[in-house]
Amino acid sequence: MVIATAGCATLNTIAPLVVLPADGRAASSPGNVFPARYRAVQRAIVTTGGKQFTCDGLLTVSPEGGHHLALVSSFGVVTDLRIKPDGDLELLKITPLFPEDWSRNIVARDLRCLFVSPPKLQSAGRLADGRLVLESAASGDGTVARYVLAPDGAGWQELELTRRGKAFYRATVKHHRSFVPGAAEVPDAFDVVAESYRLEVRVVALTAEATP
Repeated sequence: MVIATAGCATLNTIAPLVVLPADGRAASSPGNVFPARYRAVQRAIVTTGGKQFTCDGLLTVSPEGGHHLALVSSFGVVTDLRIKPDGDLELLKITPLFPEDWSRNIVARDLRCLFVSPPKLQSAGRLADGRLVLESAASGDGTVARYVLAPDGAGWQELELTRRGKAFYRATVKHHRSFVPGAAEVPDAFDVVAESYRLEVRVVALTAEATP
C-alpha cells in the first residue's frame, strides 16, 4: 500500500546545513540517549505520494539482541527486522504489503538514525546559532551523518545525511519526555523529511528493563 504510491511520490527538497568552521571548543558525542535495555511502542505516520499511512512500531532493545523492530498495521505485522549488535541487518519477516527493499533501505535507515547510538563522531563546526555539529566519517557510498547538538553539547536535536554535498535526509527531535518519574528525559517525538517520504514518529510507551 505505501509501496504502491512510492513510485509517484514527489521528491522533497532538503537544504543542507551551513556549518561554520570549528572554533576550538570541546565536542562530545551524544552517545546513548536511550536505556541500554528497553521496550517501546511507537506510532508512525508516513506521507508519500500525497497519501498518509499509519502503523505501530514495537521495538525491543538489548545489548545482546540489538534493535528488534516489528511494524504492525490493521493487516497485522507488515515487516519485522533486527539490527544486530555488530550493526548488520537481519530481515525476520517480509510481506507483500512491505517489500524487502523498503524494509532494508527505508525502515532500517530510520531505525538506525533515530534509535541506534551514532558511530564515532568528530567535530565539524557550528551553525550560525551556535549549535554544535558533529559528523561521522563517510560510508562506502559517501554518506556522511551530521548530528546537531545544543551549544553546550547536551543532547542531539537534528540529524542530516548528505552524499557528495547534497542533503537527502533530515530528522528533527521535536520533544523529550521522561517515561519513569525521576529518570532522564529521552526523545519521544521525531519528524523526518527524506527525498520520497515524510515520517512522524511518536514514542507512546517506553519501559526500561533490568539486566537479566
